[in-house]
Amino acid sequence: MIKTIKQIANYVYDNLGPGHEEAIYRDAMSVELQDRGYTVKTEAPVSINYTTKKGKVMIVGGAKIDLYVTKANRYAVIELKTVGKILKEKGKKTKEDTKEYHQLQKYLGALNVKTGVLVNFPFPPEDRPEIIQ
Repeated sequence: MIKTIKQIANYVYDNLGPGHEEAIYRDAMSVELQDRGYTVKTEAPVSINYTTKKGKVMIVGGAKIDLYVTKANRYAVIELKTVGKILKEKGKKTKEDTKEYHQLQKYLGALNVKTGVLVNFPFPPEDRPEIIQ
């Protein structure tokens, strides 16, 4: 599934080019995933839970996942960005050091999903989208 998501991200970036809003890339990714047999939910809601010191679990907020995809009982969360490079060159920053990666991990935990991909369609333009898993 991750390999296909990477291929689709590259295809979408090659097709649309740089400089679009995140929603444009999201919708193009959704169309392409569906064209390849995936079920896709865009802007899927996720609850943010908080556990009190006494162990009571409460929903304290919500968020929306860019793309929640499934095929053959396999699920993935795809988060999209349209910013400059997230990971700096020459190992100065690892994915674990980024806010975007932690956000993706929170969504995966909230949905109990193991597969997550962060796709950045960078601006200023790069040759390829930045894909972090």
